[in-house]
Amino acid sequence: MKLSNFDWTDKDSVKWFILLPTGHEGPYSLGQLEQFLAAGKITPEVKIWCEGMPESVPFSKSFTEKKELPPTPKDEIPDLPPVPEEETPPPFIAEELPPIPEVEETEQPAKTRKLWPFVVGVGVVMAGIVFAGMIKNFEEVSIRRYPKMTMELHEKISKELAFEGWNKPIFFKEYLPSDHSHIWLVTSSFETCKVEATFQSLPGKLLALDDEKVAFKSSGVLTDHVVEFSSFDFSAGTKIVPGMYEMDVKASDCSWEGFLPKLMNKFVPPASNYVARTKVVLFSKGAEEYGRILDKLIKQKTQKERVAQNREELFWQDLQQKLQTLEAISLQIEQHFLDFLDSKKFKANLKPMVDSYTKKFGSFLTNFVVENEKYFKTVDLSQMKGGANRRNYEVMVRLTSKRIGFESMKFIEEFQAKKGNPTEKQLEDYSNRIRKAFSAIKNDITQKILQISEDRSH
Repeated sequence: MKLSNFDWTDKDSVKWFILLPTGHEGPYSLGQLEQFLAAGKITPEVKIWCEGMPESVPFSKSFTEKKELPPTPKDEIPDLPPVPEEETPPPFIAEELPPIPEVEETEQPAKTRKLWPFVVGVGVVMAGIVFAGMIKNFEEVSIRRYPKMTMELHEKISKELAFEGWNKPIFFKEYLPSDHSHIWLVTSSFETCKVEATFQSLPGKLLALDDEKVAFKSSGVLTDHVVEFSSFDFSAGTKIVPGMYEMDVKASDCSWEGFLPKLMNKFVPPASNYVARTKVVLFSKGAEEYGRILDKLIKQKTQKERVAQNREELFWQDLQQKLQTLEAISLQIEQHFLDFLDSKKFKANLKPMVDSYTKKFGSFLTNFVVENEKYFKTVDLSQMKGGANRRNYEVMVRLTSKRIGFESMKFIEEFQAKKGNPTEKQLEDYSNRIRKAFSAIKNDITQKILQISEDRSH
């Protein structure tokens, strides 16, 4: 069906729809559509449609396709009468006309007055939307590349640093170069402050086989999202050892940095003082690589400690065994002398007793002292725990050995200097003195064994 098939004189028929990008509106009559056009609510190019039409057409076409009235035949058109000449009114008539009244200015309708706040509000909202769109273009955080900061590190920081709001509070993330000569604390906060920080290593968290302590402090200025520490005052250690540290940081004299942060936080002051304690990883390769290396290092330390523990355990066992051996030798020598005195054949058995002592005990004590000195030359007592690095155990064993030999030779020399056989009373006196001397040696050895047990437990 074409547009020309409709009766265009029927403008009150409600059957027309306006087609818009967001959907259709209607139905309306053509009379209503003409009123919309006159009011500027629609344009002549707007598409309209009604049921029965194969497609929509511009509204302007509704006028061009109206049915034209048939022409009137010339024969039927009557001649118009001549236009009568205008008579000049008498002068007195013009003088008698009343003056034209002045048109008074009328007050605007109430409906128009009510629209103004709405229009102003819409304008403010639109201006706010435009301003927010402009601000959105500046919502980013970027830092400059500092000396010692490689392209890779700068790119890593830029990826991890994101805009989190104009009033984002300070929260630092640490970064270091490969030589650990600088520390950069980075934040997404738009503040500038004076910053002081102290760092102290955590036990067992340094990437080093030997557990040591590192402590230092530094200061700088937070600007453009970064505070750089390049000078360090060490109270323990001499350099930054990669590892995990406890960081105490303080920021003071803070203010918003830049025009937009100041504008967006006009009624929100920055933190007057920022104090925080947190754990940080001072390692150029990052926390993930630090964790992997630390796990491997802990295994090496455990193995090393196990070997050292085994070696230390062997040392304590050997040392205790040496003293127990000397204690047993002293008992045997004591019994050797007492058996000699009980034989009642002093002069006859003196030489065989001395020869037996020399062969059985004298050579042993001499070799024992020599081997003891060799042993302690191979042992690093500085690696021993407890009292092992405070006592000279080599001297302890050597002096104990020599004391046994000295007391034994003293009695042998006294026996050899005796002329004739001793009396019963003299033999008893020898026996008592031998028991007393070797009892003191045994007590001394027992005390040394107790000392070793105490040192070992520490």
